[in-house]
This record gives sequence, C-alpha cells and structure tokens, in this order.
Amino acid sequence: SPVLSKEGRAIALNAAGQEGAASAFFLPLDRVQYALGFLQAGLPVPRGTCLAAFLFKPFDELMRVGLHARHELEVLTAVPDATGLLIVDSVLCEQEVLKAGDILLRLEDKVCTSFVELEQVLDSKVGGDACVRICRGREELECEVQVRVLHDLIPRSFVELGLDTLHAIGYHAARRAHLPLDAGMYLAKVGYVFDSLGCGRSSLITYVGKVHTPTAEALVKALADIPHRQYFQVSWYELADFRRDRTMKTGFAKMSRAWFPLRLWRCRGGATDGTPERWEAQDIAVPPPSPPVPASLAAPGGFQGGDPLVRRLSASLVTIRFRTDRRFCTEASPNGFSEGAGVLVDAERGLVLTDRHAVPQSLGDVEVTIAGAATVDAEVLFVHPLHNLAIIRCDPEAYRELRRAKVPLRAASLAKGARANLRPGEDVHFVGYDNQGNVFSSRVTVAACYLPSGRDEFPLWDVPRFRERNMDIVVLADTPEDARGGVLCDSSGTVRALFAAFDMQDSDRHESTEAYGIAANLFGPLVERVRQQPDVPLEVCSLDAELTAIDVATLAKGAHGQLPKAWLKAVGQRCGRLGQVARALRVHRLMPIGVSEGRLRSGDVLLSVGDQPITCCLDLEAALATWQAVGGASSASGTKRR
Repeated sequence: SPVLSKEGRAIALNAAGQEGAASAFFLPLDRVQYALGFLQAGLPVPRGTCLAAFLFKPFDELMRVGLHARHELEVLTAVPDATGLLIVDSVLCEQEVLKAGDILLRLEDKVCTSFVELEQVLDSKVGGDACVRICRGREELECEVQVRVLHDLIPRSFVELGLDTLHAIGYHAARRAHLPLDAGMYLAKVGYVFDSLGCGRSSLITYVGKVHTPTAEALVKALADIPHRQYFQVSWYELADFRRDRTMKTGFAKMSRAWFPLRLWRCRGGATDGTPERWEAQDIAVPPPSPPVPASLAAPGGFQGGDPLVRRLSASLVTIRFRTDRRFCTEASPNGFSEGAGVLVDAERGLVLTDRHAVPQSLGDVEVTIAGAATVDAEVLFVHPLHNLAIIRCDPEAYRELRRAKVPLRAASLAKGARANLRPGEDVHFVGYDNQGNVFSSRVTVAACYLPSGRDEFPLWDVPRFRERNMDIVVLADTPEDARGGVLCDSSGTVRALFAAFDMQDSDRHESTEAYGIAANLFGPLVERVRQQPDVPLEVCSLDAELTAIDVATLAKGAHGQLPKAWLKAVGQRCGRLGQVARALRVHRLMPIGVSEGRLRSGDVLLSVGDQPITCCLDLEAALATWQAVGGASSASGTKRR
C-alpha cells in the first residue's frame, strides 16, 4: 500500500509491518520510478547486483572494524549530513572479490553513503565491472567488481511432480545458506514423491542418483526415465536447520506419476524484455512401465531361531506401509501416513488381512513386507464399512516373482467353530511386531470380551471419519508393552484373533491408537467368501443402527415379565460361557436415511432377526448374512422390545 504525504502524494511504499505494532518499513520510490519509466516505454528493466548484501552502519561502529578517522573526514567533506557508510554483510559463493566486513569507501570514484546511490551505479553497470574502494581490516583496497544481471539469479522456471514443486535455489536462498547458485533444486512445496524421503519444505535436492541437479532442466532429465512406483536415490540438504547441520543426507524416494505428470514450467517475457510474463508448461512423456521386481533379500530363508511360534508364523505375518497425500485424506490420519501389521490369509493370491489403521482408505499407496525379506506393492481389495478390517492384495506379478524366488510364504490357519471365539481367562499367545519391526511372541491372558458401551464406547470424531461400532472386542489383561500388531493364536499357531490397532480421539481431541483383539469368528467368514468367490464383490448387510449393551437385569425391571423365556435362556447361556453378566443389545443411534428409519427407535432392544435370537453382535451379523444368502437381506424381519 502507498504511503501518502499531507498533500496526498505518494512518497513511499509500505514494505513490511506487524499487526499491533507502531512501526513499519517503508520503501522509497527512487528505484520504483526508475523501473516504472522503463516499463512505460516498453523496455526491459536493467537490474544489477554485485552478489553481496550491504548494511548501513554509523561511523562509531565502523571505527571498531577498521575505519580510519581520515575516512570519516573525507566522507563528511563530500556529504556533510552523512552519518555512516555501507558495509558488506554477506556475499554469495560466486563473489570472489568482496568479503563480509568490507567497508565501502567509494564507488566509481564517488562517495557512496546510501542504498539508492549503490543501486544506481549497479543498474548502470549491468554486464560490466564497477570500480570500488574498500577498507578491509584497516587496509584500503581498490578493486574491480563484476556486476551480474539480477533477473538471471531469480528462478524463472520450476518443476512439478506428484504435487511437489521445485525450482532453482535462487539469489536469496543461496545468500542465506551460503551455497552456490548451482547447488541444487529448492523444494518449495512438499508433495507426494519427495515426502517419502522424509525431507521437509525448503530442502535442497542436489543429486538424483549420481546425476547433479543444478537446474530445472537437469532435474527433469534425471527424473524423466524413472518409471512409476520405482525407488530412486536422492541426496539433499535440510536448509531449515542448515546453520546447525550442514550434512548432506541420502535416501530413497518412490516415483509416483498417478497424481500429476512430470511437468516443466518456464516464464517468458517480464522485466527481461519489457513484455507481460507468460508461463508455459511442458509435460514430460511417461516412460514405459517396468516389470515389478520385489525388493528382497538375496537368499531369504525366514527365521531360523527363536520361539517356535515365531518360526511357524513368520511366513504368514507381514508389515504394511500406507501413504497418501495430505490433501486427499478421507479416512486416513491428517499426515497421510500409517504403518501396521497383517496376516497372509491366501498364499496363492497374496491376500492379506489387516486393520483400518494400517489401510484406512483405498486412495493411496500400499506396500507389504512379507516374511521380513521382501517388499511388494499392493492394492486395497476391500475395506469393511462397519468394522476395523481390511483386505489387500499383493501385486500379482511381483508376488509370483517372490514365489519363484522361494521366499517363505504360508497362509495362516484360522480357527473355526468354538475355537474362533475367545473367553475371559483363556490363555493365548501373542505373535506380532514390536515398534522396531521385530517379530516376538508372548503368552497373554484374555481379560474380557465385550461390546464397548456407555463410557467405554469409541468416542465420536470431530470430523467425519470411521469409528468402530457393533463389535465385541477382546481385551488382554497383560498386553505386551511394545506390541504394534499381530495375531492371537493357540500353541499350535492357529489364529484365533487379529490383534488390531483402533484409531480414536481422546478427550483433548488428539488422535490416539489402542490395540484390541478381533475374534476369528467375525472375519473368518469374510475371508472364506473372498477365497471361494474371488471375482464377486463383497457386500456387507447392516441395520444402519448403532447398538449398545444393557444388562438384562436392568432391562427386566421395566419389562414386567414380558421378555421371551427362550431369548432369556439363550442370553444367559451365551453370557455364562463368556463369564459375564447377561446383556442384551439396545439401539443407541440410527442413521437418518438408513433402512431402519421409521422401523426402529433409540432404546429398542433387539430380540431376534429372522427367527434367530440375538444375544450378541455376532448373532446379528450371522442373521443378516443368512438373509443375504437367500436374497432377502433388504426385507429381514425381526423382533424388538420397546
């Protein structure tokens, strides 16, 4: 905004300020008028620089760094109202004549006491040399300084790749970090590709593989032949912490051409030739896809020592890495990244069962590390809409290569029948991963199996996001402290529950994760359907209602003997086997446009569905699955107590 005098004339531009403060920085109009005159005439604006930044210091401060008294007298003779001189604050690496601390005595044989005078001379000497007299350490020197074109040092091209934006380091960043102007490409916006490195915004990409990347054209040439989903080596500096740590870092980024193509933007016109700026884009051709080759060990042999259960299940357990761009998080955590564990349930097709913490949504990139020996890409096959379960499929070609390489792969054996359920007090074995990715086992005890209700229910999110409901969870009495994920099995290695991570929001609205077991009787039928009918999309029936548990004793107080005796007997037997008080299912919330709208109400108690008594959430799912199998899921009848 302009700064106006009392007469209404613009005398400066408001260059910087701070809200709530009485101070501001004003830019004089001398050089503004200079540039405006050239633009009005349709001519390019010459701007010069000597690759150095100056500060204005008063005479008394300059005396401390070597200024002589006669120098001050010479300046005051030429400029009586002068109070100081310009001193070099910093220089770019390309500046080999001037050094920090040099005091500018004369410029083109004239006393120079202001930035306006300095810029006038530099702009008039573009492409040539300027004669300067300096005082360095109480020694007076006279030298020639080359004047470069300032426009050439400002980036006029940038590269886009997978939501990342990079341009040349430029004059200001190079001066601040004291790096050469051709040091590398500045990461102005972190997107999907370079975020996989772990580098942050304002990093400087110096090498892609063994190719130096000083310009946008060099970077595009280095990236052009890298196919989709292939890893490539990158070297970079972290400029945000460059004053403390100047170590060059090296890592591997994963190429992604699914979000946006590799695109080079160039600026035409502008102050360099006096015409309006035009940005032109050039899309780089996508290279042909390369056959997926899994990253594996030379001779994977699995786990040879340790616990027998670890050796038995090591070929079935996998770790999962999910990543998506932050701007496309629909169900994932705000940072778009998650890691978890899963279990191989189909060794022929490479199907893996996991939770929605590890794979929260289908929009993203999924990698699976199998048997701790090989990493392959995967795709999301199914995300359960109601429960914390997901099924992913390894890339078929890469998975076949693993089998040819004889990587140990074995589908886990899932418990069936009564063994697919867990009871309080039962001893099982946890086999899974710790936070360092190591597989271990531990004997644990089941503390409880219940439907979280009341104060124990999974809290609602502030934003629309998946929340577990209508499922009995398995709580351990002695959960291993460092467990990240795995399975609960018996001594023979048969999986009886998936030890899954549940995302939730705590009372302070911070995201947290807790681990609970999901009994095999819930996901077993789902896995079996995928195995038998791999080409049939999975469908899940629901009442579109959220249920909560209520003690039958409390319910009976208001029922006055009207509860069915057969149902009471079924509830008592089921809860007795689990070692818990008799509980029923009551409607807690209804989806406004769901199938139960107008049929159920909050507070209704479910007694039966399709003549099958409902004693727990698993009974409800089994009843709905039965109706789905006979083609009547949309018209299931039921009994409720209101």
